[in-house]
Amino acid sequence: MNKKIYLIPGFMNNEKLWSRLIPLFDESYEFVYLEIPLEDSFDKIVEVLNEKIKDDKINLLGFSLGGYIACYFGLKYPNRVNKILAVACTPSNLGEEDAMKRRAAIEFTKKFGFKGLSRKKAISLVEPQNQNDKELIDLLLQMYVDIGEEGFYSQFSATIIRDDLCEKLINSNLKLAFFYATEDRLVNREFMESFSKKAKNLDFTQVEAKTHMLPLEREKELASKIKTWF
Repeated sequence: MNKKIYLIPGFMNNEKLWSRLIPLFDESYEFVYLEIPLEDSFDKIVEVLNEKIKDDKINLLGFSLGGYIACYFGLKYPNRVNKILAVACTPSNLGEEDAMKRRAAIEFTKKFGFKGLSRKKAISLVEPQNQNDKELIDLLLQMYVDIGEEGFYSQFSATIIRDDLCEKLINSNLKLAFFYATEDRLVNREFMESFSKKAKNLDFTQVEAKTHMLPLEREKELASKIKTWF
């Protein structure tokens, strides 16, 4: 049977995010790339995706911001979802400090222009042993350029106001799994530890790693999870 999975990328990511993962699957799997719509709220984002996706019942795989979007989509349109896998994602709201930082980043960019992702920042997102992987770092930098200024403003604006989805997910009937690295500094480990203890109806898998970019650095482990989950 053909296995069709819709892919939602993370902040300032595109189809390049999956370039090391997809080759690990045979032709029985079909992957459909989705772009994050240029909207300023999660309600609008999932509404656009709901209109765009034509299949009645879907499998969703979201990375980071895309994982949050996948969870949000599942809560708003539960009858359209078969299973969800959220990778490197914390389904929580932003603290006031983080929200202030994002607002400041938007204002800074408006004042001084869109500069893209710095190489130093890109290096900080990957495993220590891969920080000299020029191909990997260049790929991260290029995705930022590909999405560009309009996508930057849209995605940053949408992420400032976000709900804590924990209780809603626990009380849902969604078939939902989380897959994340133990030392990913962009995943709130304290939140996920508490969430996993309460959410007996959901699936949680951790990998021993420091990276955020699991689809590009831990593609074999992620591929294995995709095959067992879907």
